[in-house]
Order: sequence, then structure tokens, then C-alpha cells
Amino acid sequence: MTPRPRAGAGFTLIEILVVVAIAGIVLAVAAVNLFPGDEEVARRETALLALDIEAARDDAWFGGRPTAISLAEGRLQVLRLAADRSWSPVSGRGRRLPDAMRIEALAIDGRPVDAREVLVFLPDGLGVPFRVALTVRGLPKAIEGDAAGAVRAIVR
Repeated sequence: MTPRPRAGAGFTLIEILVVVAIAGIVLAVAAVNLFPGDEEVARRETALLALDIEAARDDAWFGGRPTAISLAEGRLQVLRLAADRSWSPVSGRGRRLPDAMRIEALAIDGRPVDAREVLVFLPDGLGVPFRVALTVRGLPKAIEGDAAGAVRAIVR
């Protein structure tokens, strides 16, 4: 005698559809996080550069020596004023800017300057207002600093 299949031993169509719907929702959420759009990438990269600039400002404040950043040639370089009054790169603090990021303009104290100029932070905590205009993946962004030393990313 062959055993007879039990009634209800398989999955119903409704159960299969619920599992497929749940899997679809999970994949949709994962895809948004795994493949961010241009705006999300632009915001993240702008915020990271603003943090790098803030760290250089903090180095000047807490280190007691003038510190500067350079954004020339697609690189962020942190510089410290040496005893001989020359700027020396700070080891391990430079990085290549993302290929999709372009420095469009630099203004210090409201005046446009060459984007290859260094932005200097003094240890007294007072700063000079600045604005770094950039594009990330073709989207305009900016980083601004004020006289009180605050640095913020403008990511509208």
C-alpha cells in the first residue's frame, strides 16, 4: 500500500505570496541602502570634507600651532606651521578627494581666492569666514566657516 498524502501538507498560494511580498520589501529596503543616489552620495562626501576641515581647525585650537588645509590637485592636505615658518604636511592626514568631487571656488573673508590657496586656522580660536564651493556628482554643495570657528556643510 502506498501512503496517501496528508491533506494540507503543502503551502497555500496565499502563504507563498506573503513570503514573496516580504522578500520584495526586504530587497527594496536593501537596494536603497546599497545603491545610494547622487544626492545621498553628494551629502555624505560634503559632510566628510567638512569634518576634515573641522579636524584641522581643532588641531590648531588644541595643538597650539597654526594649521592649514590645501585642496589643490584633487587632494586634501593638512599642513602645520613649522619652526622655520614653512608649512609641513601632517603625516596620515591627507587624502585624495573622490573623483566625483570638484572644488569650484574658495572665498576667504568674502573675497574669492585661487582654490589652490591654503586655508589657515589659528590657535586663538578666532577664524576668518570662508566658503568652499564644490560640486559632487554634478550637484552644487558648499562648506562654510564663520569667524567663531563653526564649520558647516551646506547640503540643500
